[in-house]
Amino acid sequence: MKRNELSKNIAFTSIAIGKFMNSIGQTPIKSLDRETQDQLVFLGSLIQVGAGALLAEFVSDDPLAQLSVALTIISYGSFAVQFLHNEDDDRKLLVQSMSSNLKEVLANMILLTDRGTWKKTYLFVGIFMLCLGNFIQAQGRKKILDEQDDYTIFDPTVTAGTWIETSGAIAIMLGNLAETA
Repeated sequence: MKRNELSKNIAFTSIAIGKFMNSIGQTPIKSLDRETQDQLVFLGSLIQVGAGALLAEFVSDDPLAQLSVALTIISYGSFAVQFLHNEDDDRKLLVQSMSSNLKEVLANMILLTDRGTWKKTYLFVGIFMLCLGNFIQAQGRKKILDEQDDYTIFDPTVTAGTWIETSGAIAIMLGNLAETA
């Protein structure tokens, strides 16, 4: 395996791990307190920012992929910054999360317009699942904003969206690993 292939595999694996951590943080689990789950979301976002930066190295010759990766890095980076600033306004954090989801929907829609994406089934299916998962999360967060006074509650729509998104990242990771093996 070449150095570039290894780096790409590390990036895709890191993205999948970050999304998995986010999914656990967005799933109601009795044995985990809310602070621990928030930390999982924060750390998962940071991992994805780092993995996105690594992935950016491999798309330097593709303007569509560059734009998509940049949007994703901005999405998770701006969300992580809110945590670093110890943002106490739960409504503001929820709006930021919804905004991040919509940026990632756009980033993945851009990738779906690239004909190269259509040549690899695992890539097309994975990106479609990422797009769908983020869209579902944004819809769940919008519902919380419209209907709730407590912005820290778990929403089954958001939880489902995070796991769909994670499944898409795992599909891309496994497909890339199989392709480079």
